[in-house]
Amino acid sequence: MIKLFTSDQIKAWDATTIRDGGITSFGLMQRACRAFVTWFTERYDASHKVCVVCGTGNNGGDGLGIALLLHEWNYPVQVFIVRGTNTTPDFDTSLTLLDGKITVKEITSSEFDVPTGSIVIDALFGTGLSRELDGKYAQIIKKLNKLDVIRVAVDVPSGLRVDVPTSGEIFRADHTVTFQAPKLAFLLTQSSVFTGQWHVVDIGLSKAFVKEAKSSYFLVTQKSVKRIVKPRAPFSHKGSYGHALLIAGSTGKMGAAVLAARAALRAGVGLLTVHIPAAGNVIMQSSVSEAMTEQDVSQNFFHGMRSGKFFIPLRVLARV
Repeated sequence: MIKLFTSDQIKAWDATTIRDGGITSFGLMQRACRAFVTWFTERYDASHKVCVVCGTGNNGGDGLGIALLLHEWNYPVQVFIVRGTNTTPDFDTSLTLLDGKITVKEITSSEFDVPTGSIVIDALFGTGLSRELDGKYAQIIKKLNKLDVIRVAVDVPSGLRVDVPTSGEIFRADHTVTFQAPKLAFLLTQSSVFTGQWHVVDIGLSKAFVKEAKSSYFLVTQKSVKRIVKPRAPFSHKGSYGHALLIAGSTGKMGAAVLAARAALRAGVGLLTVHIPAAGNVIMQSSVSEAMTEQDVSQNFFHGMRSGKFFIPLRVLARV
């Protein structure tokens, strides 16, 4: 399983990597830029015009580094900077490296031009955002969302907070290239319109931090499930792997019962009995022939079941 971290934990993860990994903050930023550009160049060739929109924090520094690498790959790149009240040292270093190589334009409102059909890379704000966007930032993101372009977010769409509900203007990415691990917000239904398809790229963050850090949220992957699946003995039989009782279905609604029965068997239960209304018996027996059926006392819906000599009505079973 993959641990999902809060904004503060992500910051600590970076700091631990810098402290214990023999790398500077700027070196880690460069590593993230290379990982992003590797993903990008595998999908888009240099015939695309690229516009990178940067804030003045470390996410903006990522954007500047990405722009420089794409320029070196002969992509036509233009950089827009939206200045905040402060800049980070890594942003300043990245900006110095661009001097004389790429067109850089500072913008203060939504009055700027982006060619139709180009690729916009969003590097305004990252995981450290702690407020709803307003003012010029909201105006600029609102314009970017209306453009006929391909939108790609660096690490997290600007305006989307990673561990609390978000409101206000949020960048609507077609793709989000996130660093090292998905963010909790990516797994929430309401976030999908902003993240688009999200992709995780490895930037070599500390494995020791992941092992020691605590989290209340996890992403279950196919790899993690395979670790807990126990191999079956060659001479075992279905009786060795448990007997499940599934109560489901009603007249006209047997599809859910069939799907649930198949899922139970696919999950590994050895024996399966499906308790269904009598009207659904033929459907179940023909659709999931390996399941046993037990017919309810009712013809069309679940009313109660008999256990030995005793009739268990629905209202009693619900309390059990």
